[in-house]
Amino acid sequence: MEALWVLAGPDRCYRVPDQELIVDRQGEVTKAGEAYLVSSSQLQEPSAWEALCSQVDIVVLVAGNVQLNSLWLSSIPANLPKVGFLDDRSHPEVRLQLTLLGVDGYISVVMSQPDFAVVLQKIHEDKQAINNLQEELKNFSAVAFTAMSSASEMGIVAVFAEKVQSCMELHRLANLIHVCLADLSLEGVVQFMFEEDTSLFPPDIPASFARLLQSASEAETRIISHGRYLLFSFDHVQLLVTNAPHQDQERYGRLRDVLAHVVSIAEARAKTLKVNTLLKVQQDNARMVMMLLEMAAADNRSAVKQIMTELSDSLRIMATGFDLNMEQEGELLSLSDRALNSLESLQEATMTVEEHFRSLLQQLDEATLLLQAPPESATAEENHDSKIELF
Repeated sequence: MEALWVLAGPDRCYRVPDQELIVDRQGEVTKAGEAYLVSSSQLQEPSAWEALCSQVDIVVLVAGNVQLNSLWLSSIPANLPKVGFLDDRSHPEVRLQLTLLGVDGYISVVMSQPDFAVVLQKIHEDKQAINNLQEELKNFSAVAFTAMSSASEMGIVAVFAEKVQSCMELHRLANLIHVCLADLSLEGVVQFMFEEDTSLFPPDIPASFARLLQSASEAETRIISHGRYLLFSFDHVQLLVTNAPHQDQERYGRLRDVLAHVVSIAEARAKTLKVNTLLKVQQDNARMVMMLLEMAAADNRSAVKQIMTELSDSLRIMATGFDLNMEQEGELLSLSDRALNSLESLQEATMTVEEHFRSLLQQLDEATLLLQAPPESATAEENHDSKIELF
């Protein structure tokens, strides 16, 4: 184990191998220790001192009657063990300087060489154990932070999935996506595509963004990532993120997964909204056709009723006005009665058809109510407390 001895008055340092003790009981460097002196020309640059510290295993700070070089002390790495060496000349201010520096232990000048080696080795091992524990704690803290961040991000996805269920318009869906991006500290562009109908939110975007969305719609790749740009391209929904944290690869990867879920949910809802729109159009068309059929049926019924009534009256006049015997007159009257009965049967059938039409119209009205947007109060309630704080 190699040690770096630091002394003051004048400032000098020694690079000593094999845990050797180079100071006598009076606090003076021995003749054998002088052989380990580091030349002052090698320490002119600040980087030279840092490089020297990185090459040794422990630093021994000799507390004399003059304070040590503060620049050297501040440049000692935090993970390097530091030992204070005390002798009879140690000044209280120098001891305070070592205490404020946070040395890992003290060694007295009265120690023999074997005791000095044992204590130096023990301090070095304890410092290494502390460094290992701190590194494990740092790793555990990073894992816990990642877990909490992931839980927060998935919570945003859960809230988004709940809110889109009450969304009845594409611009409202785009607004929810932008709110989700804001909760994740991101910005982006949303595009909906249905055949020849394309909608952008926000509508005014740079030409470069438009080219990216166009090229992604023509490609078969679902997720494209390049630096700070993240592009998600589904059948009917595209999302372009313009400020992805590409320098933080761990969060970058998590956001790719989170946003993939968000766009997938938005894709499903956009399809539902499009189907709802088509259903509403078809309902209006069906309602119009059934109203026309009902009107035509009413006109036909009225015309048939008039014709049959006139026919029945004509038959009765013929039966009583012509010179007919009783048998012929009875047949004509019977024919008139059958015509009236047929007219009543036809009216009953027409009434049944009209009732069926009215039932269909009522069912269409009920379906239309299901497809209508929720009341404004519900929308306002959804917008309340929509922000989620990330860890």
